[in-house]
Amino acid sequence: MIGKELIEDRDLSISEVKNILARRKKEGELSYEQKLAYDYSAEFGKLPVTKARALIEELMKIEGVDSSAAVQITDTLPKDKDDLLVIFEKRRKGLSDKDIKKILDLVAKAQE
Repeated sequence: MIGKELIEDRDLSISEVKNILARRKKEGELSYEQKLAYDYSAEFGKLPVTKARALIEELMKIEGVDSSAAVQITDTLPKDKDDLLVIFEKRRKGLSDKDIKKILDLVAKAQE
């Protein structure tokens, strides 16, 4: 990546990646890697970018949910407690039953 400068480093949801690559696609041809990433994000990006961003923001308000976990939750949209706990399996801090219910409720609401 000669001549490229890192402008920002943050976690992005699949929907956000799809949005960024769609804009770049309009500007010109995508590289091979970008095309693969775009195809993947188009297939697996389940939420519109505005809903994905809103869900990430809401999830990060819950104690124990950092940006990485919020993005993983947004990308996978877990349907039950077991699916959700897989994301938090290797994290040091667990979630309370109240927080688990709140997360699952937010995910369900975002899919409406």
